[in-house]
Amino acid sequence: MTAILDLVEYGPRRSAVVGAAMLAALLQLADATIVNVALPTINGELGASIDEGTWIITAYLIANVIVIPLSPWLQAMLGRTRLFAIAVGGFTVLSLACGFAHDVQTEIVLRFAQGAFGGGIMVPAQQIIRDTFPPRQLGTSQSLFALAVIMGPTIGPTLGGFLTDALSWRWVFFINVIPGVIAVLLALFFIREPKGAPRRAFDTLGIVLLAIGLGALQWILGEGERRNWFDDQTVVMISILSAVALAAFVAWELFGAEHPAVALRVLRNRAVWAIALANFGLGAIVFGTILLFPQYWQGVLGMTTTLSGLLLMTRAGAMLVLYPVTNWVSSHARLDLRIVAAVGIACLAVASWAQAAIFTTHTEFGTFLPTLIWGGIGSAFIFVPLNVLLFRLTPPADTVPALALARLSQQLGGSLGAALTATFFDRFIAQHRSDLASTVQASNPAIHAFVEQHTAGAVSMLTALIGNEATNLAAADVVRWSAIVAAALALLPLLIGRGVRSALRSDR
Repeated sequence: MTAILDLVEYGPRRSAVVGAAMLAALLQLADATIVNVALPTINGELGASIDEGTWIITAYLIANVIVIPLSPWLQAMLGRTRLFAIAVGGFTVLSLACGFAHDVQTEIVLRFAQGAFGGGIMVPAQQIIRDTFPPRQLGTSQSLFALAVIMGPTIGPTLGGFLTDALSWRWVFFINVIPGVIAVLLALFFIREPKGAPRRAFDTLGIVLLAIGLGALQWILGEGERRNWFDDQTVVMISILSAVALAAFVAWELFGAEHPAVALRVLRNRAVWAIALANFGLGAIVFGTILLFPQYWQGVLGMTTTLSGLLLMTRAGAMLVLYPVTNWVSSHARLDLRIVAAVGIACLAVASWAQAAIFTTHTEFGTFLPTLIWGGIGSAFIFVPLNVLLFRLTPPADTVPALALARLSQQLGGSLGAALTATFFDRFIAQHRSDLASTVQASNPAIHAFVEQHTAGAVSMLTALIGNEATNLAAADVVRWSAIVAAALALLPLLIGRGVRSALRSDR
């Protein structure tokens, strides 16, 4: 406790430290989605195929998920402040280099390196924000971090679309440079190093197995849909490679390694595995909707990129407005935070179900606002309580590996959610298109009247109408399934141990 209190800051110095950590976290999280909307333009200018272009995104995510669980080991080797500064500095330099790339092969290599540095940002950033506040303000610190977690992926697509349209695709990378430099300078001048951090030996085999297993898994999640999943032999082979490598990694870390690279034993703590599993599912829902909603809003309703971006940001805006409330609930109210998180997830489930009910081919902009705001209200009472519980119910020696596993779970959940959303969205569209086409009969009076009215263009117009309605119905189906998943996730916080109330009392 004394070591933590030694890092507490006040006044302008606290603002500088929190600003550095939040700015870096926002950059890393936004970069996971900012390139997506610019990808067609990048492919065109670099002369890349769709498959090659997709690797610009996949390479970043692969490196990200490899480095995140290694953050505790890297932190022990380098020191937390040094790791954070190196990670942000490397991320910034690589962002600049990505913007100057002139062929797709170079871009892919640079994006992999950028993702590796980005993977070293999140765990130190969350710790730095936590340690800058006294223990009684744990809720305040995690409310701030939760804003970065929600806003980063949300603003990414909107910002990426605006920069690509107004300037150039290269600015989706250049935009990181000035904030990145500011974050590095603030880190070097204001963030202090915790005392007495232990050094750890190099676990070569563990790191190699982890890199192969997680790298292969991320490749499958990124490429599976385009290759028709397990109908493709390459996907099957890489799936086997991933499964074998991850199984060997778990066995080695638990039973073979003298100094494990990843402390998997922290999963014996019920709070750690329950929160990691909740993060996995919530990451799938959040990233899945970030992928789905713009396609529906722009494809079916004809909204502009700007309008769809504003709708996406509504959820983050609700969290921002509710910041004082979530701060009070997590820091001062004598509430069981397990119940708070469970109710928040349940609200997200209700909001998703209600969203599916209003999906039509003519739904107006304002119609979506109430359900998106309700989803934001639910989200405001999910991530902060879960982060607070993770800190309070994890012994100090296990905090860093527990944070790394929680962040890894969220990243992998997001990748799985995006992959499954794309897969089921396409399959639901095909199913609904087939069902709707089967109802189009010349004997149907409505169809007959439509053909009479539009004569030569009737067939193409009917085809377009069927496609539009099929897409609308498919989007509603995917959102309903996300609501069902969220309802099931609402039970996970209740599985966390009953030491919550004593933990609440211990840090006040």
